[in-house]
Amino acid sequence: NFRALEPVSKKDMFLFSTVKYQLYLLQLENYEVLRYLKLLFKKGYFFPSQPLRNKLVLTGKASLILLIASLFWVAGGAFLLWETSFFIASIWLVFYFLALPFFYSLFLLLLWPLELTVKQYLISKAKKIVEKDKNLKVIGIAGSYGKTTMKNVLESVLSIKIKVLATPKSVNTPVGIARWIIKNQKEKPNVLIIEIGEHYRGDVEYICKIVPPDIAILTGINEAHIERLKDIGNTISTMFEVVENAKENSLVLLNADDVNIKDNYQKYTTGKNIRFYSYLNDELGDIKIKERQFLTNELCWQFSIDEFEKIKVASLGEYILGDVVASVIVAKNFGLSVEQIKKGIFNIKSVEHRLQPIKGQGSVLIIDDSYNSNPDGVEEAIKVLNKFEGRRKLFITPGIVETGNDTAKIHEKIGQSLAKVADLVILVKNSATPFIAKGLKNEGFSEEKIIWFETAQKAHSSLGEILKPNDVILFQNDWGDQYV
Repeated sequence: NFRALEPVSKKDMFLFSTVKYQLYLLQLENYEVLRYLKLLFKKGYFFPSQPLRNKLVLTGKASLILLIASLFWVAGGAFLLWETSFFIASIWLVFYFLALPFFYSLFLLLLWPLELTVKQYLISKAKKIVEKDKNLKVIGIAGSYGKTTMKNVLESVLSIKIKVLATPKSVNTPVGIARWIIKNQKEKPNVLIIEIGEHYRGDVEYICKIVPPDIAILTGINEAHIERLKDIGNTISTMFEVVENAKENSLVLLNADDVNIKDNYQKYTTGKNIRFYSYLNDELGDIKIKERQFLTNELCWQFSIDEFEKIKVASLGEYILGDVVASVIVAKNFGLSVEQIKKGIFNIKSVEHRLQPIKGQGSVLIIDDSYNSNPDGVEEAIKVLNKFEGRRKLFITPGIVETGNDTAKIHEKIGQSLAKVADLVILVKNSATPFIAKGLKNEGFSEEKIIWFETAQKAHSSLGEILKPNDVILFQNDWGDQYV
């Protein structure tokens, strides 16, 4: 079940030509030219400095760029051969190959008007589909972390009574959401649950213009993606766009356990119908959690809230209790009964790669948290690991990405927290993990208990020699090919 991280084979590396490699990096950076060119010189201009973990996906856009680049190269060489000489044509072919990333960037810019037209068409069509269905309700979920889990919980609970469609996996961009709405328009759902992604100011607002939320949920705000958003102030403003652009008289649900939400919500919520949810029983939340208990053998939480006595939810992270509270508020808003809500909570399953428990050989427990890449999520993962008393606890990570100027501070703090919990820490060498090691050592963690590997692939292939029966190992985050 665990998503193995394996390098491409030597055969694939041979076939994975420079042409495709350079286009792959452009695709990894979401076709942002400046980020692409910076990555190219960091990662290796002609060939990657380390084996790649994935390869180019020939989407329509990538295929079109590759086709234009190939035709331009061949046509230019043929023209010069016909009009001048073999020598001049050869110079062109070599020059073109050497400057290919810049030609990719040029072709991308030339395709921009066509791409923009297609995007506007898809977005306009999706918007009309949503506007046409007067009975359709939209739940928009924004935040630096916790969006996917919240989406999963709401879908599990609401679908007991209501026909619900939720955006799948990583579909959280304007065009991705628009395509998904168009594809599923014949399903005639009662509720759309939209996970809203963001990289820059205005991204959340733009998606809300396509699918205005009847219920707006803000799950949390931290330094995730701060590399693009530049500072926490921009991040706060960006996340609260989901509140500001929700429909009039919409229900707004805010996470009272998040300090950045608590300290700033009053600036953005004037005239809004606000409710708070909390797993820490913050005073702003009106639904309190009682008798909470983590059942280690069942890998679930048992707790009570209001009419719900001793309910269980399959999750390792305690934060799930806050999401359940939010789902109760939303479900009651849609008229679900207590019994229906109970049944929905019982159906909640762990989200893949987010504190997902997997039983391995020799009574080893694997906790797959490889899709988690934000500071609050890492702290929660460390808390989860700490619950397994009497077992050797291992933590393997390449660190987290897109933390900008806060990289050192964030990763040193991770190391300091780990030092109090882990018995063994396995680190992948890159620009972030030395700061984790520094945080560990500053807290007196033995250097002998820190194991270094050059790549995640080498770390994973060596686990057979490291793991012992009854161990608990937590895999935290996945370091993509676009990071160094």
